[in-house]
Amino acid sequence: METRMARKLPNGNYLVPHLKDHAVKEYKPDGSVVAEFKTPDEPKDCWPFTAIRLENGNTLINCTHANMVREVDKDGKVVWELTNKDLPSPLLNDPCGAQRLKNGNTIICSYGASKADAVKVLEVTPDKKVVWTFKSGKNGGVHEIHVLDAGEPGLK
Repeated sequence: METRMARKLPNGNYLVPHLKDHAVKEYKPDGSVVAEFKTPDEPKDCWPFTAIRLENGNTLINCTHANMVREVDKDGKVVWELTNKDLPSPLLNDPCGAQRLKNGNTIICSYGASKADAVKVLEVTPDKKVVWTFKSGKNGGVHEIHVLDAGEPGLK
């Protein structure tokens, strides 16, 4: 049911978010499922949009309409989670894309941030402190992001 942003992993497997199944699945090239990471049933539209395998083996999952980003271990246990309740104001608005930096911070972009004055991209620390935000001054959100220089000590 509605897959999004599938990625080929270094081991040759595929990491595939299944929106309406509330699950991210890792497939072998033959199509067999190696692992499945569930997202919450509530809120109703807690759909996984992007899933990224991190260097530590965990998986970073953006849950779009739930305004949630979570990291799960190989067994699917939540080891880190960010929602608007963790932030000084509701900065997550349909988070579709994210990237974990080498310093442990996470860059998150909001596709639903369509108004010109809305925060489109932000960086948060592992303890959920906002490092910076980006507003473009133009309508339209940011769907995905890829930081080309993710080295220490973070972005300049």
